[in-house]
Amino acid sequence: MKKIIAFLLCILLCGCASKIDIQNRLDEVFAEDGSARFFRKNNYSSYIDYYVPSDTYETKVDTLSSNYEFSNARIVMNVNVSGIISAKYYPEKVFLDEGVFDSSRLVYEKTSEYLNSNEEYNPYRYQVYEYEDRYLVYFLSRDLVFYGYCDGYDLDGISSKILTIAKSADVKRDDVVANFSSKDVIDYEKKQVNLFETIMPVNGNINDFLLTPEDSSVE
Repeated sequence: MKKIIAFLLCILLCGCASKIDIQNRLDEVFAEDGSARFFRKNNYSSYIDYYVPSDTYETKVDTLSSNYEFSNARIVMNVNVSGIISAKYYPEKVFLDEGVFDSSRLVYEKTSEYLNSNEEYNPYRYQVYEYEDRYLVYFLSRDLVFYGYCDGYDLDGISSKILTIAKSADVKRDDVVANFSSKDVIDYEKKQVNLFETIMPVNGNINDFLLTPEDSSVE
């Protein structure tokens, strides 16, 4: 019995140490999130100009979104169309939690702000969800939404690259507002979900990260 208890305590302590390690590693990545830095933009579209690090490879792109890979990690970046429109007309609702991911798998969360290329402070939320030995990362700001999928050893790298791209981005908000109606926003958000599915590996399952109907309740 003593051996069993010792074994269970060891597992528990290892789990705690892992979460503490993730916390420390990612806190270090985001320690400079408010600092100003010049990024020479190398990607341009109708709605966003931004910088992508040289070791991050673009696999798919359109005017509002891009897919990237580095190491064994995958990233999807989207212009936050609904967030930009909400900020224009309903500023008090600009930063609502979407509440679509299973909070029981949440291992890291940070809410802060970063200084973008236009020297504006942009609030953001960053979350990391764990499933076995893989991690889903989620970044939300008024201008941008990122989804990422990676192994544990790539958590620092994927987090740093998302923050770098976000800080470098010049999002053309007036053009987004002018060119998207309510119907367009609904259609675009459906497209975002489809893009999100593309970051998962062949043997992955997006539903493992999402809330099920039983998990959510209407108050």
